Amino acid sequence: MIINKIHVSSNVVRIGYIENEKEVPREYTLKSKELARPELYKAMENIFHVMANVDTCFAAVCDGEIEDIVIKYNRDNSVNDYVLAGAMHGDDGLVATFKTEKIYARAWMELDNAVRSAMKEAELFIQGKRAQMTLDIEAETPAPKLKGGVA
Repeated sequence: MIINKIHVSSNVVRIGYIENEKEVPREYTLKSKELARPELYKAMENIFHVMANVDTCFAAVCDGEIEDIVIKYNRDNSVNDYVLAGAMHGDDGLVATFKTEKIYARAWMELDNAVRSAMKEAELFIQGKRAQMTLDIEAETPAPKLKGGVA
């Protein structure tokens, strides 16, 4: 399973993923209005804290969360880069939303590990490793047709 999008907010969880990536890939989007596992929220929160703990990243004292992760892969299904989006909440009550440029894999290992942790939690959410009442799973894009001769 390849996780390519994660959106987590207080009222919805949306995860884009690809199954059967080695055979006949099929892209899906899982939408749930149920709360996710606490581990998924903590993993998303941890990504923000990893970013905020770098002296050169945020000068002001603030708290925040990552709400969106978009992941791009190489041909060998290894992570090439990802883009993060979220909100910062300042001590002064101001809220600022942000979106990063592409962050290339292996450029910042601590951040890579935090993103991979969120991807793993998203995969567990899809697999139903917790009680889930209603999930809306829909195929978004059919698998690409293979080119070749007639068998």
